[in-house]
Amino acid sequence: NEFIKLPFMREKMNIKYKIKPLTEEEENLIEKKINEYADCMAPKEPHTVGEQIVFKIENEEGSIIAGCVLNVHSWGRAVLAQLWTDERYRGQGLGSMLISAAENAAREKGCYYLCLGTLDFMARPLYEKHGFNVFTVYNDLPKGHTGWSMSKRLDKNIADYIPTNNSASTRYKVELGGMEDAKNIDEGLDEFCDRFIAPNGNEDIPINRKLVDKDGNIIAAVLAEVDADMSTDINGVWVEEPYRNQGIGSYLLGQVEQEAKEKGTYLFISNACDWNIDF
Repeated sequence: NEFIKLPFMREKMNIKYKIKPLTEEEENLIEKKINEYADCMAPKEPHTVGEQIVFKIENEEGSIIAGCVLNVHSWGRAVLAQLWTDERYRGQGLGSMLISAAENAAREKGCYYLCLGTLDFMARPLYEKHGFNVFTVYNDLPKGHTGWSMSKRLDKNIADYIPTNNSASTRYKVELGGMEDAKNIDEGLDEFCDRFIAPNGNEDIPINRKLVDKDGNIIAAVLAEVDADMSTDINGVWVEEPYRNQGIGSYLLGQVEQEAKEKGTYLFISNACDWNIDF
C-alpha cells in the first residue's frame, strides 16, 4: 500500500505512485478509453455492435437438442461463441444447420468475418468442412489439450458444405432462442467438456489494477483475469497520453503478471492489433 517512485520516468520524477484495484465504474471507463482509441485507428462498420443471437433446434417434445450463440462485434466481425448438439442426436447434420444459420445471420448484420474457438475433442474437422481455417494454436490450453482459433471470410464465394447424413434437415428446423436457451446450450456444452477436462473448482479471479498519483488520478491501468483453468487473459492496457512512452504500461503489466503468477497461473493470453502488437 506504499506509494512508490518510478525511477525510469523521464518526467515528473518527484511524484510518487500507487497501484490499486480498479472499481467497476473505473473498469468501464478504461474499457471505453481503449475502445475509443481503437475506433480512431479503425472506425467501426455501420452495423449493430454487441448483439447476441441465439439459435436453437428442438425435438418433437419441445426439448432443445442443439443450439449455438453468435456474438456480433465491431469491424464487421462476428464470433460463434458456442455450438452444442445433444450426443443422442449427433451425426445427423444438426451442427451444420446451426453453422449455416449463424453465417447467414452474421452476413445480415453486415459482418464479413466469422471466427470461433475449438478444442482437440470438439468439432475442428466439421468447421474445416464449412470453410474455416486455423489462425491461432493454443498449446496446453487447457492443460493436456490443444485449442485453435478458426476463421472464415463470409464475403468469399465458398460453397456450402452438405453433410453426408443430412437427415436432420428434413425433421428439424432452426429457430431463434432467448437468454434461457443460451443458458441451456452453455450447460450442455459444459457437461460435454467436463468429460475431457476435470473441473478444478476454481473461479475466475479479476486482477484489474490502476496506477494512481497522490491525488488519485489514474495514470495507467491493466484489465486482466485469471480464468478457472488458471490461464490469464490480459484484456487491455491503458496509459494516459501525457505518460506514454516512459515504461509505465510495461511496469504495471509486469506487476499484474507477477500477481497472476502468485495466484497459480501458468499461461498468459492476449489479443492485439497492428497498432499495439509491438507492445
